[in-house]
Amino acid sequence: MKKFMRLTGALVALSPITAFAQSSVTLYGLVDAGISYANNVAPKAGAVGGRKIQETSGVGVPSRWGLRGVEELGGGNTAVFVLENGFSVANGTMLQGSRLFGRQAYAGLGNKELGTVTFGRQYESVVDFVGPFVSARQWGTQYGAHVGDIDNLYTTFRINNAVKYQSATLWGITLGGLYAFSNQAAGPGGTGFANNRAWSVGGNYTHNAFSFGVGHFHLSNPSAGGTDGNNTSGAVVGDYSNPTAIFYTRPVTSHEVTAVGAAYALGAFTLGGAYTYAHLRYADHTSFSMSNYELNGRYRFTPALVAGIAAIYSIGDVGGASSIANISEGPHPHWLQFNAGLLYSLSKRTDVYGAVVYQKALNGALTAAIVNVGGPSGTNSRYQIATTVGVRHRF
Repeated sequence: MKKFMRLTGALVALSPITAFAQSSVTLYGLVDAGISYANNVAPKAGAVGGRKIQETSGVGVPSRWGLRGVEELGGGNTAVFVLENGFSVANGTMLQGSRLFGRQAYAGLGNKELGTVTFGRQYESVVDFVGPFVSARQWGTQYGAHVGDIDNLYTTFRINNAVKYQSATLWGITLGGLYAFSNQAAGPGGTGFANNRAWSVGGNYTHNAFSFGVGHFHLSNPSAGGTDGNNTSGAVVGDYSNPTAIFYTRPVTSHEVTAVGAAYALGAFTLGGAYTYAHLRYADHTSFSMSNYELNGRYRFTPALVAGIAAIYSIGDVGGASSIANISEGPHPHWLQFNAGLLYSLSKRTDVYGAVVYQKALNGALTAAIVNVGGPSGTNSRYQIATTVGVRHRF
């Protein structure tokens, strides 16, 4: 009887912890489908291009479904996780290299005053803090990303093996950083701790109508994660293979991006922009850098109707050689791009969209490359036009 009473007392003592712990798991997602047209699309740089009409998935916003979990641990502490899958509506296949949770997969702990630490496959700081300021992430669709998405603002790649910290917001300021391990033992030929690793830092500031973001990331030997690479378990794996990622056609030994973005709301009109600087070093000891300048604006005509326009000018610099095969015939290639888009909300969950993107290779640049349009411009032309219309539904 005494043993029974002791056991009952222990259970009663523990019962408040069980009773007051709050947890939730949310199923969420977005389904995006449409029709797109592009001209001068080639299977690879240096080939002849042609017109392409296709049924598309995720051009407006990438289609995905996911599970998001939060458990209140008491004292302002929480346990969190996200598992997010990317898929194609057009054919039902998984994206991001056929990964089950290729968009995001992480778990961690948070505190309302100290911030949150998470572990897994995640976005780096430039995407987090500067990505929201570019037109492609607002209304310009993925076709509106900067040439070749060299600054990764439309997430050509995500980061594996990452430990990430994001602070709580104080006086309008949020800070964050990430470190991603190579997950490789030391060995010959440069393999080991630094072979295909990554790190990033960034932050943003918001006050009334003004917002500002800044970020920097660094990848060490990301091409080691390619099909024939010597570390396919590192920070970046298989994500440099997009046919419009024209600057990754040679093995990359380092990839760095520094970016800033800002926006100011004037009633129904929001003026914004971003500057990004990307620098690539190649295994043959050459290099390529690019500065992207974007100015954009959007106007909300009604609560349901938004229109936007953007101009982007990109200036490249070829180092250690006078050109890059099929990409540039001179040391300073330029690209000019215009984005225009329209969003109309049919309900809180469903909207229709349309966008037109024009990109022109100038000043020695040989190839235009509107992101994910199907391929770069062919040898018969130095420009591309892409148009798309679609519908998307959130749940």
